[in-house]
Amino acid sequence: MLLQNHPLVGSLWETESGRRVDESELTAAARAAHWVLLGEKHDNPEHHRLQARMVAAVAGGGRKPAIVWEMAGPDQAEALAAARLETVDRLGAALEWEARGWSTWAIYQPIAEAALSHGLKMYPGNPSPETARRVGRGETLSASLVEQLDWDRGYDADQLAALTDLLAVSHCGALPESALAPMADVQRLRDAWMASSLRRADSGGGAILIAGAEHVREDRGVPWRLKETVFSLAFVEVSEGEEQARNYRAFDPRLFDFVWFTAKVEERDWCAQFRKTSQD
Repeated sequence: MLLQNHPLVGSLWETESGRRVDESELTAAARAAHWVLLGEKHDNPEHHRLQARMVAAVAGGGRKPAIVWEMAGPDQAEALAAARLETVDRLGAALEWEARGWSTWAIYQPIAEAALSHGLKMYPGNPSPETARRVGRGETLSASLVEQLDWDRGYDADQLAALTDLLAVSHCGALPESALAPMADVQRLRDAWMASSLRRADSGGGAILIAGAEHVREDRGVPWRLKETVFSLAFVEVSEGEEQARNYRAFDPRLFDFVWFTAKVEERDWCAQFRKTSQD
């Protein structure tokens, strides 16, 4: 891990007030929320350790929220339902975790351990790859899915432009313009599906979403789909030379309620890797 001695590492902030808060205040806010959304950077082990801590903290308040995973789809529902604490180290294999492209199961395992230790049920949050492909091809969803996902609720021009710009940047400017609109539709589908999954998983104790930070942002992600008050927490890697919390993009009450700063994983030239993969 890099920048472990950065002054912001380990600090917690409420974005609306701009205040630094302690973990007890953060826990109280999470326990009071029906929907708890924990936004990670997928390859940062510290983010998953802290997500596990939040799962345990919410469950420790006496409720039993469902745990919904962005990283699992309908094909993984049975394995999640059958998971047991004593065999949690083998759950990654049952979920075909790494084979489906996610970071090693070992860094996510603490979240499952926290959930299973408190008797929490776990559910998939993502659509199937086939459904995502159909949406990416512009095919029409069934009437039942349109209703379930509130699919007719589309983004306005500003939301769509911001998402399209983000997709272009995150793919290193290497994608043709024609590819961005279908990718935006798939992103919108995933957010809508996760919101629906939270509702379906809720048996009265609410639900906790484990997902990438872009999915838990309140301006166009899962919270926008839920159309209800949520607790949104982004785990944010610090940057060298930037020691002011409010100068980070995530420090924005329109996006997240709280941010938790962490060290960062080893820097990689993702664009060089992306371009090489594209050329191979």
